[in-house]
Amino acid sequence: MSGEVDQGELERLGSALRLAESAIEEAIEAAENLGNFDHRFDVPRALSGAQRLVGNAQEAREAR
Repeated sequence: MSGEVDQGELERLGSALRLAESAIEEAIEAAENLGNFDHRFDVPRALSGAQRLVGNAQEAREAR
């Protein structure tokens, strides 16, 4: 990968990550309201993991 980062693409990534974070927050709230509707999966825990991944990606983007 080149040493130069396309600032437009970096902003696009930031926007997509903000949308993802908002969507995950909504999904966490909905999952909490539903309770443990499927005992095979821990939906709130999975969503929290996704939220951490988005946070990590945001940190990486901000570090550029």
